[in-house]
Amino acid sequence: MSSSSSSTSIFPVVSGLREVIFSVRDLAKASAFYQEVVGYGVLYEGDCSAEQLSVWGLGPETSGRETLLGNPGDEEGFIRLVQFDGVEQVVIRSSGQSWDPGGIFDINMRAKNLKGVFEDFQKAGWNGVSDPLRYQFGKFDVSEVLMKGPEDIVIAMMERHAPTLEGYPNLKRLSHVFNSSHISKDVETTLDFFVNKLGFKVYMHANSTDRKAGPNVLGFPHNVNAQIELPVYIVHPEGTNFGSLEFLQVKGLEGTDFSERAIPPNLGILMYRFPVSDAIAYAQLIEQRGVNLHTSVKELVINPYGTVKVFVVKSPEGIWIEFIELP
Repeated sequence: MSSSSSSTSIFPVVSGLREVIFSVRDLAKASAFYQEVVGYGVLYEGDCSAEQLSVWGLGPETSGRETLLGNPGDEEGFIRLVQFDGVEQVVIRSSGQSWDPGGIFDINMRAKNLKGVFEDFQKAGWNGVSDPLRYQFGKFDVSEVLMKGPEDIVIAMMERHAPTLEGYPNLKRLSHVFNSSHISKDVETTLDFFVNKLGFKVYMHANSTDRKAGPNVLGFPHNVNAQIELPVYIVHPEGTNFGSLEFLQVKGLEGTDFSERAIPPNLGILMYRFPVSDAIAYAQLIEQRGVNLHTSVKELVINPYGTVKVFVVKSPEGIWIEFIELP
């Protein structure tokens, strides 16, 4: 939507997750992995603009290079890799466990031949949070595994056995990022932020209290798995599971809070980007609902889109969320 038409919008529309941004140490090596093992293609390569670095709170001494990658044929759920130079960095979720709050825990992809993908990730040096596990989730028969790689980035991969997976016509190996998870300190506070303040809709809610002892996807100790209460919500601007966010609270286990580290230029899964039809109107709307904007609306070039309007908010877990009005 152009600036002239968006200025007449009656109500701003937010769409599903367009990008997840990873901060990496070695851009070339990371890009090669996501092309060769994940199966993504390059959509853009270039330098980060000074304006973009400024929005991220970085000064002129810092430079950045970036590569945008996507599953061939898809128009959303991209991964943008950024390598920052000239600035100190720490890993956001350094040695993070699946019960540690703060920052972004993982991204989720659909898989074909999960066993083969799992083995290829292992050959590339990634480790499983647990081995692939097949389980029943409501009416769905699925297999899932979480893999951890450089910068403690976690990718959750899920293969649907039944019923037949629909809505992924371009799935050949791994899909676009269809969902992303984080661990909440308090799900009610997080739910209030996304639903009552940002206006997202609940796609799914479960309060897992019937857990059994033994192996589990999240890598909880087998002997305490049955004792853990795990309230889970999945939310999306339009109430679907295509470009959604998932948050869960692990009741019964306490860990490190990584919220303060979840800022540029630190390493790992850094931030989300959601398209919005009218950035100024949406910023004003959520401010009226009590959201403190981390940055005001700025106009800058984000390639390959061109000139966009962007502003930033931060979730209760410190997650950096950019809303971008595309040209």
